[in-house]
Amino acid sequence: MNAKAPAGEEVRADRPLPPGMTELRVLLFSIGMMLTMVLALLDQSIVAAAAPQILTDLHPVGGVGQFPWLITAYMLAATTAQPLYGRLSDNLGPKRIYLGALAVFLLGSVLCAFAQSMPQLIAFRAVQGLGGGGLMSMGLIVMATLYPPKERGTGAGIGGLLIALSLVAGPPLGSWLSDRFSWRWIFYVNLPICVGAFVLIALSLRLAPPRGPRRGLDLIGAALIGAGASGLLLAAKEAGEPHVSASGLLVPGAVGLALTVAFVVRQATTAEPLISLSVFRDPVFRLLAPLQFIGGFALLTLPMFVVTYLRVIRNDTAGSVVVHIVPMAIGIALVFLVWGRVLARTGRCKPVLVATTLISAAAAALAALLPIDTDPLFLDGCLVLLGVGVGGVTQVALFATQAAAPPERLGVITTAARFATTLGSAVGSAVLGAILNTRFASALSGTRVGATDEDALFEHLRTASGPVRDRLVHAYAAASDAVFVTSAVMIALAVLLAVLVRDIRVNVAEPDAREPDACEPDAPAADVPAADAPAPNVAEPDSAPHL
Repeated sequence: MNAKAPAGEEVRADRPLPPGMTELRVLLFSIGMMLTMVLALLDQSIVAAAAPQILTDLHPVGGVGQFPWLITAYMLAATTAQPLYGRLSDNLGPKRIYLGALAVFLLGSVLCAFAQSMPQLIAFRAVQGLGGGGLMSMGLIVMATLYPPKERGTGAGIGGLLIALSLVAGPPLGSWLSDRFSWRWIFYVNLPICVGAFVLIALSLRLAPPRGPRRGLDLIGAALIGAGASGLLLAAKEAGEPHVSASGLLVPGAVGLALTVAFVVRQATTAEPLISLSVFRDPVFRLLAPLQFIGGFALLTLPMFVVTYLRVIRNDTAGSVVVHIVPMAIGIALVFLVWGRVLARTGRCKPVLVATTLISAAAAALAALLPIDTDPLFLDGCLVLLGVGVGGVTQVALFATQAAAPPERLGVITTAARFATTLGSAVGSAVLGAILNTRFASALSGTRVGATDEDALFEHLRTASGPVRDRLVHAYAAASDAVFVTSAVMIALAVLLAVLVRDIRVNVAEPDAREPDACEPDAPAADVPAADAPAPNVAEPDSAPHL
């Protein structure tokens, strides 16, 4: 930036736009990007809310056991697609890939709306997940080219409000659509939003094609990690079943582990890896990648366990659950507002990262200690703290990861970081669900209650009373405590990683007095040679949410 420029020009120089882009185009793109963000955030909660109607229509007998795969199929497809989106973005440019992801999501939504059986719906949810996996990542990548770090930090509150709104609005919207019209409307509602977002992005976004040679796509690597993750998730899911056999647990687990190892070997030996293992040479990514995995595992999965906990332990109706979810949503919005302002004023990521991980660990531990008859105000206070963790940890970690990344590798590093988060969320939902079901069945062993898994729990609670109901509630409380304790232990490891990671300072104040790098680690730049490339306003981190 030219130090002699007038104040008005100085502000404009702090926000250089790519050729062909204007402030109006940026605004229109931002609206389209937020629409895609809402789609991605609403998708899982709105589907879960329509479970009774979906099961009644497609598989009234025995379909409960298949329903979790509607969530797992989506998450698995989205997880597997993450590295592909990063490489495609670096090769072809983010606009094409963004629109392609949106088109695939739209196709998946249409197919889901016309599904005639549970297997069809599960398969079509996987198609939807392939597109959904790119909505957040591509939005983050494009926003990083349009906004300098200061504006991305200041605007973080908008992303937090969107997450909070989606968390609160998803369940009642899904229930209302399925009750008032049909469960198919939870997918029909995606269509006008997808079309509107597609038109806005296609007409407004103007980005130059990427420079340099295009790199090949490691489709074999993508197949290996997809199959490996599927095997591990299946093993984790089977571990929570009350009557699982040894072969049903060990075979998919062993196959999944072997394929995952094969994927790592493939990335280390192929000329064009899907996720280059060289990214782990960066000391920032090396610590924040496992932290993001833990965040997905132990935090992003907790809201669904909290909802079920409120339904069982407190006997809340669906409407009452939403009332208690509002405090968690407030915590999410608060942390985005606060950390965006802190980043804009200080340019430092680490203090916020350490603070949010500490609060998360304390909130999860506190949730495990809550008695069944906890005062509602105390419970809501705990949920506010939990919302701070859900909204803060992975988002701040992603910001810091991108801030340390060289511009030419933004796509790969962004999607690698999101891959860690989404993989953690998929594994966490399976593992924590297995812990919940196992502890629940163990607490009821030797009794005549009969409900030994979560699938049968709600049916028994509808008819049980007196000592039988008390036994069910206390057993489920003990199982939920095990989930919260496991999450607290995992987050404690994240606290250690947050303390050890090197601070990332984003150039947000007096840019003339600093070097032209938009962001740089505290430690000498020689430790991370790739990060030394000047990047005044390209390929930097985005503070938008990525749940």
